[in-house]
Amino acid sequence: MRNHRLAISLAVLGAALLPLACEGPAGPPGPPGNANVLSFSFTLNPETLRYNGPVASVGYDMPEITPSVVAGGAVLLYFYEQGTWTALPYTFAYESAELPAVDFTVTLGYAFEVGLLEVFYEASTEAIDLRQLALVQTPRQLKVVIIDGLAAAKAPVNLRDYEAVKAYFGLLD
Repeated sequence: MRNHRLAISLAVLGAALLPLACEGPAGPPGPPGNANVLSFSFTLNPETLRYNGPVASVGYDMPEITPSVVAGGAVLLYFYEQGTWTALPYTFAYESAELPAVDFTVTLGYAFEVGLLEVFYEASTEAIDLRQLALVQTPRQLKVVIIDGLAAAKAPVNLRDYEAVKAYFGLLD
């Protein structure tokens, strides 16, 4: 019984001293970064696309897109091709072999709202079956950058250049 009372007394004493143990000099600064900016990569898989006429799209639940982001921030999307990240929207041109002129275009774009990011391909004409295009049937690496609040408006950086955005906001790949 005596050992039990001693254990309880030590526990009470330890709990009383616990707040004192948290005081002291400030620790070292954390790694560089920005609490208002986050980025991550994901894959756009062709089998997830929904087709509606000249548009093929897929929606992604994205709770990181908050009302604050929609009201005053930014959502940036890039795709990876030929060794570089390219900003969306991006338009691909198709030429016929017989006539070196653009027959039609397909735009890879995106839209967002609170909690949702939608990525889409849109053909310039309804005469094109998007399901037949290798462009649409190829998995694509995408990178989203979500900037909350005024950080986007005040950023003295070209937001269409992922490498510049990465450097300015201290993003990690």
